[in-house]
Amino acid sequence: MKKLRRKIVLGVFLSATVVFALTILFVGLGLDIQEARRADAMTEELVKHGGKMPKMTEPDFEEFNRQLDKRYFGEETVFRLRYFTVSDENGTLQTDLTYIASVDEEKALALAQTVRSGDSATGYQDGFRYRISSDGDLIVFLDNSDDIAAIRQLVLILFIVSIFFIVMITLVFWFLSKHIVKPFEENARMQKQFITDASHELKTPLAIISANAEVLAYKDGENEWIENITSQVSRVSELVNELLILNRLEEVEEISDIEPVDMSQKANAVADSFAEVFKSKNAALVRDIRPDVILNGNPPQLERLISVLTENASKYVSENGEVKITLKKEPRYTHMTFFNTCEPDKDADYSQLFDRFYRPDASRASNTGGHGVGLSIAKRIVTLHNGSIEAVPCENGLAFNVKLSNRLKPRKSSLSHKSRQK
Repeated sequence: MKKLRRKIVLGVFLSATVVFALTILFVGLGLDIQEARRADAMTEELVKHGGKMPKMTEPDFEEFNRQLDKRYFGEETVFRLRYFTVSDENGTLQTDLTYIASVDEEKALALAQTVRSGDSATGYQDGFRYRISSDGDLIVFLDNSDDIAAIRQLVLILFIVSIFFIVMITLVFWFLSKHIVKPFEENARMQKQFITDASHELKTPLAIISANAEVLAYKDGENEWIENITSQVSRVSELVNELLILNRLEEVEEISDIEPVDMSQKANAVADSFAEVFKSKNAALVRDIRPDVILNGNPPQLERLISVLTENASKYVSENGEVKITLKKEPRYTHMTFFNTCEPDKDADYSQLFDRFYRPDASRASNTGGHGVGLSIAKRIVTLHNGSIEAVPCENGLAFNVKLSNRLKPRKSSLSHKSRQK
């Protein structure tokens, strides 16, 4: 359940981050747009009145602001403005720097030449919001740097506060997640316990049924009904064993007893053990197994992984078809592929093949004798070895591609270490 907790906390963290990021983005953009509208309204009035802010009465301000849908102007506005103008008088540029101290005539003329050479009548230039009159004879530069700085400061404060709240929300959910996943953990524990108990309880009656069938066969000889009993008992016993194996694998978060495993030797040995099965279907066995592929892992689990995928290929390979086993090692991963010719179901969801008891076609269960648990075991083994597995339908068959990490370090379980010390 640790993975579930991590997923819940990660989901909360990402959700909070996205929400706060979008909030900051929209607030910042909204304030920037608002400030640009306010500056444009002021420069427009300045241009209309020849570069001077007109004196207005209170009703004038109210009507003016009503038209703008904002309260931009008031009686103190003229005293807060910092601006300068550049006018063209008979081909000579004249500056008016009465209402600003940070700009000299040289800089004012340079800014005027820059904006006149552009294509836009309004915009920003070196931190000034400018507007060019319709006849091009007057340019107003409004210094709204203080307002922009205030917006940036507000956005910075929002950013810092957002980080604080994201961290706090994540920490709170980390502690709460333990209680959130507790019902799921209890349900999973009870499910696993039920599978274990039921499997153990089934073993005794299955053994008795099998023994009785052997006695009947010894006394009365083999017949159709005894063979059916023996066959079905064998199938159920195999299913019980697979469920117990899968249950034990799901109980551990990480594997122990990791040691170097000769994957080439194991792949060849398993392939040899299925040679007769392939012959019974007239299926060709093709091996592309690189020699001396050594991988750190749990030897019994890796051998079972190869066995499960080879057995799966032997069950579903078409008559007179082909099974191909590929093994190669690359810098980060060891790759294995188990391919068998067949007619893939185009409508099947092959990502669900690794779910317990899932089958694309239920009728195949009776034909192949499988239980739909083996591939779940294979996926769990691959996951424990920090790898991945996928089923890929091909034009003339189905391939299982396996990647196993080469970065696992050899280690022994504490139980094994203690037993060796004794």
